[in-house]
Amino acid sequence: MTEQTDVLIVGGSMVGLAQSLFLAQQGIRPVLVERHAHISAHPRAQAASPRTMELIRALGLERKVRAQENPHAQYGDILQVESLTGAELGRFDGPFRHDPNEVSTTGWTLIGQDRFEPVLRAKAEELGADIRFGTELVSYEQDADGVTAVLRDLRHDTETTVRAAYLVAADGFRSPIREGLGIGTHGQGVFGRQMNVIFHAALDEYVAGREFFLCFVSNDKVKGVLGRLDDADRWVLAPSLPPEETHTEYSEEDCVEMVRAAVGVPDLDVAVETSSSWEIAARVADRFRSGRVLLAGDAAHVMPPTGGFGGNMGVQDAHNLAWKLALVLRGQAGPELLDTYEEERVPVAEFTVEQGVIRYLQRSGLDEEVAARHRPETTVLFGHVYRSGAVLSEPGADDGAPVEDPTQPSGRPGTRAPHVELRSGGTDTPLHDLLTGGWRLLAGPDGALWERAAGGVSRLTGLDLVCHRVGGEEPAEVVEEFLKKYGITASGAALVRPDGFLAWRTAEQPADPAVELSAVVHRLLSRTV
Repeated sequence: MTEQTDVLIVGGSMVGLAQSLFLAQQGIRPVLVERHAHISAHPRAQAASPRTMELIRALGLERKVRAQENPHAQYGDILQVESLTGAELGRFDGPFRHDPNEVSTTGWTLIGQDRFEPVLRAKAEELGADIRFGTELVSYEQDADGVTAVLRDLRHDTETTVRAAYLVAADGFRSPIREGLGIGTHGQGVFGRQMNVIFHAALDEYVAGREFFLCFVSNDKVKGVLGRLDDADRWVLAPSLPPEETHTEYSEEDCVEMVRAAVGVPDLDVAVETSSSWEIAARVADRFRSGRVLLAGDAAHVMPPTGGFGGNMGVQDAHNLAWKLALVLRGQAGPELLDTYEEERVPVAEFTVEQGVIRYLQRSGLDEEVAARHRPETTVLFGHVYRSGAVLSEPGADDGAPVEDPTQPSGRPGTRAPHVELRSGGTDTPLHDLLTGGWRLLAGPDGALWERAAGGVSRLTGLDLVCHRVGGEEPAEVVEEFLKKYGITASGAALVRPDGFLAWRTAEQPADPAVELSAVVHRLLSRTV
């Protein structure tokens, strides 16, 4: 018997789990398969970015995620030493303590994937996602109408056939699915490799009051990053390796010696728990889609860890893709809407990979030409500009840049909706907290007709479309801020997509708002009249 599902997700780490969660939020019950039996014990990505946390807040998960934050996140600082007991070379503020308060209500959360992923999984399963660890994709074939996959349950050595409308490949930087499709990559390639050694050792006496979040170690025996994983004696050392080597070439005793060199205590009692390794590289897939198969996360783009952009970019891939898949699957949008995933995310990936490379190369010095392309963290996280069929761009307003400064928002279609506090029922709520999967039409104080128009379009299309007239309850200063940030008059309106990006705006109210809004929605969603 062949199982049926709307979406099959291959890969059960941060991006795959986020994809299952965002789809389940949209009412789609995906099947996710992951060949490993359990979530990885390695922290890998060390932080959830402010943009990721913005999405997490809208799901009501912010408190749960922050409760799992690394207990040493409070220190924030980065320490540079020859060894933990050796000379201190420097100390500076960590990159994850500069919260973009002017553009968002959220900040960085210093949480490893090993702590973050269980929260994503639990919520996805609560919402109906079918998540199967210890299950691998054996093979698949796609046709014009969907994908037929063979899955193997590794615990029971049994096989199942699953028929899905779409397959999302979140199967990592090696991505057998991407390679099988013949999709190449472009970028600067491999810079090196990094190893993760999780170990147990009593290091409190060697820290000696020098609290830190991460410690960069550099001596003639080891160069890498040392960090504490919990309040006990569990730590991780991430030494740099030559590009041609992997962790399999290092014995447990080799790992013990690297830890001892990093601490500076030759006879330190060390118990190694596990080790792994991964490439430090810069690559972007040439395409993010092939028919019914879509790439997300490291399968689509890989970047150096500096800046903490990589895993978070993958989460945002998943968020961009989820609402589009949901609308197409429900018949509320034409299949052409899925073309906009690649159109929007490839330029963002190329820009963000470059920013990760720039930050990585800063360690060895940059020439002036490369350094001039450095953009502030807030711009990298919140300044993306989308150009696709899911955005009704304004003639003459596009300079072609992949980003804009979100601290000076233009309010033009294709950019993230500027942060504004809305009031409903006497409660002030950030706009992005309200984006729980549906569309928002934000109208000026004189836009009463927009409310009726939104209701009509919602009934006609079945879309979750809600109009909020700013000025109904908001004070005058909030109304003024809103109109300025969104570039509209008191009778104008702006349409916000489920992912928080602006799809369209009109500075003033047209003669017939209902007709105008209906035409806009039909164009954005490739709907036939």
